[in-house]
Amino acid sequence: MDDSMNVESESSLKRTWMLALKLIGGASWFLAYREAIAEAEARGKPLLPSSAVALNLAWETIYSVGGLIKWRNLTLEDRVQTAINTVWLFSDIRWARALRSHNIYVSRSATIAALVYQLAFLARWRPGEAARISALWQNLAFSAYCSMAQPIEQVGGRTARFTAIRAVGTAIPTLTSGILRGYRPKYLLPGIICIYCDLYRLAKQRKVAAGR
Repeated sequence: MDDSMNVESESSLKRTWMLALKLIGGASWFLAYREAIAEAEARGKPLLPSSAVALNLAWETIYSVGGLIKWRNLTLEDRVQTAINTVWLFSDIRWARALRSHNIYVSRSATIAALVYQLAFLARWRPGEAARISALWQNLAFSAYCSMAQPIEQVGGRTARFTAIRAVGTAIPTLTSGILRGYRPKYLLPGIICIYCDLYRLAKQRKVAAGR
């Protein structure tokens, strides 16, 4: 189904609610990035592997620049998303700089791999779909990695806030794209598993904290 056709058939009230949810989701990720930047600046600790920063930078560069180029032809919702993408891009640049100040670098090979990953989705789906699907799968990959591989003893309060806010940021596009605009497993599957991994990580941390 063409997403643009689906949106055009929605009532103005539903479009308003969807726009509000988009803003909440965008703010959630902005706050998550603030936690990551603060942790990197204060302790030189990456809350996600540097490859996650590479994927974020690739995603946000592609969809910020693409949205700005096509700005005149975009709907209000897509213009808002482009603005959100641009804010995220500058946040990720700050994140990468904060890590670099502690000699943690986003490698050239990770950057190339991230671009190839994003372009592979663009080759398969229209830009709107490609953006959502690639974002959900990359979020899932790193949520799963952190919930399983990161030593829970290294997880602090800022990490818990980062994980909780990320879960909210993932839940909103999962809800809007996977349910409210029609049942779509291609959004629901990665989104639900990603949220589960984040909640599992938080539960592990709470259990360790309670035992101390």
